[in-house]
Amino acid sequence: MKSLITIDGPAGSGKTTLAGLIQDALVRDGVEVLTIHMDDLYNGWEKALDSSLTESLEKLMKGLSGSDYLNVPQYNWSEGRFGESLALPTPQVLILEGVGSGQRVTRTMAEIKLWIEAPSDLALERVLDRDGEEIREEMQRWQLREAEHFLLEGTKSAADYTVKSAP
Repeated sequence: MKSLITIDGPAGSGKTTLAGLIQDALVRDGVEVLTIHMDDLYNGWEKALDSSLTESLEKLMKGLSGSDYLNVPQYNWSEGRFGESLALPTPQVLILEGVGSGQRVTRTMAEIKLWIEAPSDLALERVLDRDGEEIREEMQRWQLREAEHFLLEGTKSAADYTVKSAP
C-alpha cells in the first residue's frame, strides 16, 4: 500500500507551502512523491465542498490502494468546468493538500493527517495578496463554507498533528 499525507486547514493558512517543504524533504530522501492540490478537485466555488469532492477523493483512495495510476480530475477555473483528468503514476507518497483533504473519506488511508492553523484575518489577507482583491467577497463566503465543512467533518479534531502557521 502507498502512503497518504493530508494537509487541511483554512484557505491562506500555508498548506501549499507546508506540502512543498514535506515533498522536498521526502524527494531528497529518494521517495517518489506526488502532491495533489484540492483546487484541482473542486467543482467551482459553490460546489467545492459538496459530494462531488467526496466522490473524487473516493476514486483517488481506490486508485492509491490498488492501481498503478491515479486519475486526477482537473477543474478549469477560467472555464468553470472540469477538463480532462490526468493519469499520473501512483507515487510512494501522495500528499493531498487543501481545504477538504482531511475529510472522513481520506482518513482511513492517511498515515499522517495534518491541520494547519491561522487566524482568519491573516488567512484572508494572504489569499487576497496571492489571488487579488477582486475575490474578497467570494473568499469571505468561502471562509463561512470551509468553517461549516470543518465542523461537519470534525477535521481539526481528527488531525494527528496541528501546525501553527507562520505570521
